[in-house]
Amino acid sequence: MKISSEDNKTTIYLKGRIDSVNAGEFEKELTEGILKNSTADVSGTISQGISDNKVVILDVSELDYISSAGLRVLMKLRKSTDAAISIVNAGADIYDIMEVTGFTELFDVKKKLKKVSVDGLAMIGAGANGSIYRLNEETIIKVYNPLTNPPEKILNEKNVARKAFIRDIPSAISFDVVNVGDSYGIIYEMIDATTLGKVISADPGRVEEYAVKMAGFLKKLHSISFDEGELPDARNNLKVWADVAEKSGYYRDETIAKLRELIAGIPVRNTFVHGDFHPANIMVRDDEWLLIDMGDASVGHPVIDLLASYQIMRLIADIGNGAERYSGIKKDVLIRLWNRFIRTYFNTDDDEKIAKIESVLKYYAIIRSLAGVSFSDIIPEENRIKQAGFLEGIFNENYDRWGNSLLSILEGAME
Repeated sequence: MKISSEDNKTTIYLKGRIDSVNAGEFEKELTEGILKNSTADVSGTISQGISDNKVVILDVSELDYISSAGLRVLMKLRKSTDAAISIVNAGADIYDIMEVTGFTELFDVKKKLKKVSVDGLAMIGAGANGSIYRLNEETIIKVYNPLTNPPEKILNEKNVARKAFIRDIPSAISFDVVNVGDSYGIIYEMIDATTLGKVISADPGRVEEYAVKMAGFLKKLHSISFDEGELPDARNNLKVWADVAEKSGYYRDETIAKLRELIAGIPVRNTFVHGDFHPANIMVRDDEWLLIDMGDASVGHPVIDLLASYQIMRLIADIGNGAERYSGIKKDVLIRLWNRFIRTYFNTDDDEKIAKIESVLKYYAIIRSLAGVSFSDIIPEENRIKQAGFLEGIFNENYDRWGNSLLSILEGAME
């Protein structure tokens, strides 16, 4: 048994078989190993050995089998400390044992992820959060941008997607989380389906028809309510974008502080928000529309979906090849899609009213834009600092003038 301790974290590597025959020896070895790697006296207890550690990680990547006797040892470990204990790299057999015995309710148990390569696979869509590839005839894989998608969010996507699915939100079934290089991917069951962007690109004459359906689709999603705590707060996903903007080093501290205040000021709601709603995240199979990229699925204000849609369908359309890169649709067609989509969503063809709505969305879309400058591959490296400075100036000028008061325009238009 290998045990290491550093930075208030103890990692214990389990291997082989742990059953009724060797459970006693395992417990002794576990106790002695933890004490040896701590400052506690060797005659002490497990709790003394890990008293200074806030996190205990059990790496079971080489564990072949564990019986109830071995699980009881782990229960003793859990009861002996206030430290957070997680079990990582559980193979299918080990995970099944822990799930059947209820261990997944008591411990944070993470499966050992398969490794998948997308080299040579056809890309069928892309967005700020990642890119979609056809894995085989029955499945697609979305590979996430690690900057805007921390591992815990991706690993939790299956749980969020399941809650959305049972509430009759039309979404593709996500059934596996995998490692793809230095990032993560979600595999979706998707037979004979393609992105809405590809569908529109193949038949641009029907773009307004698709825009109307797309607006109705989003409005229906925004009418679905969840109980408190069922889904995350949608503002949490925007906070990740603020984190990325801060880590880029392109912006002043006061700008980041205002950005966080803008996010915090968005009203809390219990209605569904997809978080990255645009044509590349809608899969079409026959006449059925299904959402993918459910990692941002949450509850919150509709502005959070609309600002993402505006950024992809309108703002990025004006940047080089951004239209086709992120939506699969040519610039002129994408603008037509946006114009009919936003008018249908707000049920108005009043150009002045639409202009006000778009000014609000442009303002809030800067939450993602400030971060996007730091990693977007459609902005040349030599232009990033200049672009960041330009965006920062616009953001501060508007924030100092409006703060969150512009939301009233959007809310009035939705009434």
